Amino acid sequence: MTSSRTWMTVGLVALAAGCGSAEDAGMLAGVEQALGACTHSVTTNTYDGPDYWGTLVFKNTGTVAIASPVIALDVPSGVTCDDDQPGWTHTQSGRTCTFTRTSSLTVAVNASYTFNYSTNSNTSFTAANVKVQSDSCGGTSPGGPGLTANQKKVAEALTSIWENDTPTLDYAYSENIQDGRGYTNGRAGFCTGTGDAIQVVQCYRALRTEANGNRLAKYWNGLTVINNRFLSTGQSQASTSELDAVGNWTADWAASFNTAATKADFKQCQDQVSDALYYTPTINEAAKWGLTQALTKAALYDASINHGFDGMKALIRQANTALGNSGQVFPVIGYNGITESAWLQKFLEKRRDVLAGDSTWVEAVDRVAAYEKQRRRGNWDLGTALRNDVRARDCWTTAYPASGYTVRNINPDGTWSTPSSSTYSCQ
Repeated sequence: MTSSRTWMTVGLVALAAGCGSAEDAGMLAGVEQALGACTHSVTTNTYDGPDYWGTLVFKNTGTVAIASPVIALDVPSGVTCDDDQPGWTHTQSGRTCTFTRTSSLTVAVNASYTFNYSTNSNTSFTAANVKVQSDSCGGTSPGGPGLTANQKKVAEALTSIWENDTPTLDYAYSENIQDGRGYTNGRAGFCTGTGDAIQVVQCYRALRTEANGNRLAKYWNGLTVINNRFLSTGQSQASTSELDAVGNWTADWAASFNTAATKADFKQCQDQVSDALYYTPTINEAAKWGLTQALTKAALYDASINHGFDGMKALIRQANTALGNSGQVFPVIGYNGITESAWLQKFLEKRRDVLAGDSTWVEAVDRVAAYEKQRRRGNWDLGTALRNDVRARDCWTTAYPASGYTVRNINPDGTWSTPSSSTYSCQ
């Protein structure tokens, strides 16, 4: 148990985590196949300062070719990516440089590709958060305009407060919170009993064998038994006996991230599965309804992780109906004069009511108020530092119970701090 989870309310909040759902079983199965088909490993990651020259080599470890890859990497603060090699172009947001193809490129199964880049830094470094994505990877790239790198950091930092009482994503977290979903794990609350934790392990097995340090490989057969029951019944699986018979699951999950040799691969798989199950579908759903603002997308993203993707879509339908769009005509923004501010307000109220109406979820009701406060402040692009110093009772008249989240200050670049004092308000 992490220190933040010893805080009682956070444990209760975790019961409301998305963690997959029975309704999402079909989507989970489809994404599971796609993730198994398209994986990669970074085998070289260097930047030679005196030569202003970076080299990345990634290997296609999946079962399908990677077509027209998109490569994203973080450079040190203050460093600028400044050159494009033939066939590539790039954009930069904060520290994140994103390189896309200007001509066709396919990396075959088991093949490696060498990518070079340049910056204005004459100091050597190792690029951080290297990601390789492609439309051939089971739709893991958003079909609609996504959040910028910094906006996504802010959105995920907020959700991490609700999940772990810290804006820092907790990749090592693993606990049985006795919610009927088995072990809850990692940055997005992946559960062994709802079809998403197995996808992290599936991705991880494609990158690293048991002989090469994969502590979770030995649980594969047990996970498969549990997952088959989930898929066939559509019901969350509480049992962990198939895993407990093999080893100490929570310790092995934590060690997979806390061990230097395996950390990068394990983090990559959690990021990949989280994007495929929650972020990308949410961005596509936002585009469908004509929702364009970063704050709205962050609120939807949090709801998707909290309630499951289908639960989030149900809240969208409720908000539409409440605003007079019972026929679910899309895009909803502009329909009969509906503005995005009015729509987000109604969406948050519907989500508030769902949380408040459940004896367990009511302990998480304050997470909705944070987005309402930013809506009232007009922080649509998440470009202003924000705090979660607001409770549902501050935004609405009902005396909702206080969730007890620690107040954090999150900057527009995703960095954060803990203020020495705060005054609760929805304004």
